[in-house]
Amino acid sequence: MKNKVFVTGVGMVGPCGNNAGAFWEGLLSGVNYMTPLQLEGTVGAAPPFAGQVRGMEPERVISKRLLKKCSRFSVMSILAAKDAMDDARWELGSMSRERIGIFVGNNSGGWESARNGLRVLHTEGAPFIDPNLASNWFPAAAQGHMSLAFDIKGYSKTVIADRSSGLLAIAYAARAIRSGIIDAAIVGGAETPLDPWALSFYNSEGLLNLKADSPQAAYRPFVEARNGMALAEGAAFLCLESERSLQRREASGRVRASIQGFGFTNDGQEAAPLEDSVAQCARAIRLAIGHSDTQPESIGYLSLDGAASAREDGIECSAIQEVFGDSAADKWAGCPKTSFGNTVGAAGAFDVALSVLAMNHGELPGLPYLAESVPDHNLNFVPGISSRIAVESSLILARGRGGVSSALVVNKEA
Repeated sequence: MKNKVFVTGVGMVGPCGNNAGAFWEGLLSGVNYMTPLQLEGTVGAAPPFAGQVRGMEPERVISKRLLKKCSRFSVMSILAAKDAMDDARWELGSMSRERIGIFVGNNSGGWESARNGLRVLHTEGAPFIDPNLASNWFPAAAQGHMSLAFDIKGYSKTVIADRSSGLLAIAYAARAIRSGIIDAAIVGGAETPLDPWALSFYNSEGLLNLKADSPQAAYRPFVEARNGMALAEGAAFLCLESERSLQRREASGRVRASIQGFGFTNDGQEAAPLEDSVAQCARAIRLAIGHSDTQPESIGYLSLDGAASAREDGIECSAIQEVFGDSAADKWAGCPKTSFGNTVGAAGAFDVALSVLAMNHGELPGLPYLAESVPDHNLNFVPGISSRIAVESSLILARGRGGVSSALVVNKEA
């Protein structure tokens, strides 16, 4: 593949931990990070459990002046991006900031800012609205705030595509680097959906688990006992670089992985026949593999979307079977976010980040609940909390409303 794109840094802020190292350790601890969700003002039923972020220290990274302008998802984005840049050992002062881009996947923006702004408008009047509301509630706000925080000025983009947002952001960043528009990018996703208004909208899709009686039962895709997914807040970011960028800063030893091919398809209608959705999901997988240097038999790990509905889970599993046939049984499948919740627009970014760490550490996160559940799939899921399994290539899947399917191949670099 010409113009390779390398992953040199991983950063995260989420329910399992507020940096990539702590998050990885937390994920492999076997702890379920869903906690009781208590919100006032939710219209309709609210999910009883969610993955919540606690203990952030934004003032260590963000100036007081900028912090006043940021919604919660912007704060998480900046902290996760700083974690990734520290991991990559970026020294921005010695890099061309005009040649670095920022790419963010997000689905719902800063709902708490919008809600508070409207509350002030209707209770106190327009003169009392925070002037920062104009620029801190919409999905692209995090991209702008990250640019201000790090003085990054290169070509950038925010992507809104439901659960595929983070994966698409990574694909756009890799394409911009390959085309020579930029040399490096900080890319990922952020989401803060645990707001009364946001939950009301997510409820309308019918994918949330409103009946769970324990954190362990809140999010269980690929089993008969599934009852919808649990949401989470958080941010995950990667540092991507071209070979030229690595050479300039003499950082070839910092390479964690390489971004390979990407595929994106759409059913073309809101509720397509099942066989059409399976075909489009399979096409996304074939496109991703076809645009990479990776042969289908070399892919060892499948990181799944895991919407926890019979239809959506079935589409993923059937598409994998259609593409890989009998060899699907030779690949390990997983869905790590079942331990901490689905971050929607950031979910793809978390899945890529965790796949990179899994390949680096030679350890795949498992699905502990499978041991006491009746599966309704025919994939080879990683058992237990985790398993020491070395893989060289991973396929990450994400889907979204309207029949969106996306797939990304990521390879471990020697």
